[in-house]
Amino acid sequence: MLLDIGSVLGGVGLAVVAFLVVILVCVVILRMLAVILPSYEDRNAPPDPAVTEPEEPAAPSEEEVPGEVRVPDPTRVLDADQDEVT
Repeated sequence: MLLDIGSVLGGVGLAVVAFLVVILVCVVILRMLAVILPSYEDRNAPPDPAVTEPEEPAAPSEEEVPGEVRVPDPTRVLDADQDEVT
């Protein structure tokens, strides 16, 4: 018979398990969104000045000529405390 007690209980059990899986997936997605998106409480906070203000370009030094490009000597070995060729 189609509606014997075993198939009814199996169908109800499958429905409960599927419902719990859907709820669990929704919770995981909402937790990931909470990590990614900014907090609702911080929406009235003043903006970070380091992010909003554009950086001013550094003025060229007296040694630099506009339009001139300095190419470092590729054969020169730098010391451990030097970052660039001076």
